[in-house]
Parts: sequence; C-alpha cells; structure tokens
Amino acid sequence: MFRSTLLRTSKQTLLFSTKIRTPTSFAHIKSAAFPLQSLKNNDYNLAIIPFKRFNSTSSSSSAITKETASEITTQLPSFSESVTDSIASAAASPVSGNLGDVITTVGEASSHIGYLSSIGMANNWYWPPDLLQHLMEYVHVYLGLPWWGTIVVTAITVRVLLFPLYVKSSDTTAKNSQIKPQLDKINKELFNSSDMIESQKIALKRKKLLQENGIKMRWLAAPMIQVPVAIGFFSGLRQMCNYPVDGFTNQGLAWFTDLSAADPYLGLQVITASVFIGFTRLGGETGAQQFSPQLKKVFTILPLLSIPATMNLGAGVVLYFAVNGFFSVLQSLVLRNEWCRKKLGISKIVIHNNTGGDADEKKSILQSFKDNINKAKEQAEKRAEMKNKEIEKQEKFKEKRASSQIKIIRRSDLKKK
Repeated sequence: MFRSTLLRTSKQTLLFSTKIRTPTSFAHIKSAAFPLQSLKNNDYNLAIIPFKRFNSTSSSSSAITKETASEITTQLPSFSESVTDSIASAAASPVSGNLGDVITTVGEASSHIGYLSSIGMANNWYWPPDLLQHLMEYVHVYLGLPWWGTIVVTAITVRVLLFPLYVKSSDTTAKNSQIKPQLDKINKELFNSSDMIESQKIALKRKKLLQENGIKMRWLAAPMIQVPVAIGFFSGLRQMCNYPVDGFTNQGLAWFTDLSAADPYLGLQVITASVFIGFTRLGGETGAQQFSPQLKKVFTILPLLSIPATMNLGAGVVLYFAVNGFFSVLQSLVLRNEWCRKKLGISKIVIHNNTGGDADEKKSILQSFKDNINKAKEQAEKRAEMKNKEIEKQEKFKEKRASSQIKIIRRSDLKKK
C-alpha cells in the first residue's frame, strides 16, 4: 500500500511539472490548473518520463549514500594540511622575504614600554634598581632618546628632584657655622663629663642652643638619600650592560659607542675622578662643608683609586658616575654663590679662626686617624666609668631605702629574744 501511494504521488508531481501544450480555450486553462481533473477527462497525453524508484530496501540507495560521503570527505581537506599549504605558499610569495626583518624589528623592541620586564628587569616599583630601570625605560620610549641620552637625562632629573634636600642641608650647615664656638665648647664639656646627671644637663643645654637658632640636625643627613639612588643606578645599569639590553651595543657616544663594554681609553674614569676631586674642594655637594686638611687629602686619593677599580665596568655605568659628578660640581657652584643663596633663602656661612689649624695641617693622615681612635677609646672608657658610677649610686640608694623602712616584729619574736 505504501508503494502504491508513493507511486501515485510521484506521477501527480511529474504531471504538474510537465510542459503541456498551449491551451486554446478556457477548458484547457482549467485543466492545466487542475491536473487531477484532466486525468479523469483524458484531455492530455502524458509523456513517458523515466524516474528513479524510491526503495529503502534496495542496494542502490546505500551505494548513493557511500558515493555522496566519499565526495564530502574528498572535498574537505584537514586543518593541518591547510595550514601547511598556507605556510608554504607564504614562504614562496615575495612578501615573505621581509619576514626576517619583521622578526628582527620585534626582537629589538626596546622602544616600547614593557621590554625590560619581558627580559627579567624592572620587576617592581619599590626596589631602587628596578625603579630606576622603569624611569630609564619611560625616558627612552617617550622622548625617543638613544641610551646614552637616556642615562644622562634620567641622572640629571633625579638630581634635580633631590636638589631641595641639599638646599635644606646647606642652610643647616650654615646655621651651625654661626654658633660653632658655642657648640664646640658644649661638646668639649660633654666629652669631659664623668657624671651621668651632669652629662644630661649639658645635653639639654646643647639642645636648647640648637632650638634657639632654628637648627634641626636631621637635615644634615638629608643628602644621604643619594646613597640608595647611586646604588640603584649602579646595580640597574650594570644589569642592563651585562645582558646587554638592545641598543646598548650601538647607542653610545663619541669614543664609547658600546655602552655594554668597558671604556677602552679610560676616559670616563678619568673624568669621573676629576669632577669628584673638584666638588670636594668646593665644599662638598652642599657647598658649605668645611673639610679638614686630612679629609681633603683623603677625598683626593680615593677618586684616583677608583680609576683601576672601575676600569672593567660597562661604559653605561661609568657614564652615570661622570654625569653625577658634573652635576655635583655645578650644584656646589650654585650653593656657594651669594646671589643664589639669597634667592634660595640659605643662611650665610661664617668662617671662624681655628687656633689649632696649623698643628692640624702638620699632622699626617695616619696620625690623625690614630688620634681619632684614641679619642674614641677615651670616650668609651669615660662612658663605662659613668655607667659604673651610676650603678653604684643605685645600689647605695637601695640599701638606704631598705634600712629606713619600718620593720614590724611580733611579740612572740621579742619573747624569744
């Protein structure tokens, strides 16, 4: 029954889609619009058209399915084959000739933020070397400077930011120079004192003198902030030279084009030693320090000894030392200038005559060092003696207090006696 119904439906469909003769009357148009009625009236002769029989049990349907599946599998290539063919075609094309240049450009990407982090540097913002590496990267990227210019600009920027601390320290040193005779006298009394109570009284007297003149001794230690900054620059630049960072090998200046290699002529080392000797002669970085003759000799010898000590360092590291030294000399000249000191509100330096200056100048560095050691020992012995005396006083006070206490005795104890 299913087969006969399917056959009848296919015949009706073919009849409806078969081209009929052009109708010449309304009856013919009606028969064309209603094919079932035309079949009953036998007005048209159907053309014998061959068609496939739909039979699910026949072997022909499975063959067609296999043929269609094989066509689909042959027309859809695998993903790996398509990727391989794409790479091969890209390599054969003329555009692929610039692929190596593109990869090289990406590898030398020190001109974008994050490059130093990608090679294991500038990992945080609180450790001085990493912080200064971040600063140098920002200067290098946003200002478009070569690496030698980046080092110079970063070093000068940091020193400019620290300049107010040096101004405050210079003002404190100048105020100290105005009361130097009084301070020396009080310090001498404090050194010769052998009593704890007396020493405390002298210390209070010294504190009062400083408060009256508006002196806060903590500002004298303000320039010490330069120590972690210098260590941060040294460690950060040394790491960048040892890697080396892209651009360090060809973005130098003058005779030191390779910042990662040592200066072959030791020119940077000689310049650094010269400027450090110069600013110590000018009164230090505050421009107000009065070094003794012995200290001047020490600060002359040490920079000269630094030449062989830094001869194997990268030129980038020594370049920072040279720039830092030049800025120190410039800063000393500014802070020694009377007009600049007046504009900055720095007190005037008062130089007092030193009666023992000639004797101090005749002493050698070794002799001065021995004298300082002897003074330190003597002061330590006096402090120990003062401490022992204080302990003895406390023991006597305890004994006196114990003897003055009222003792309660029972009657039974009196009867026993």
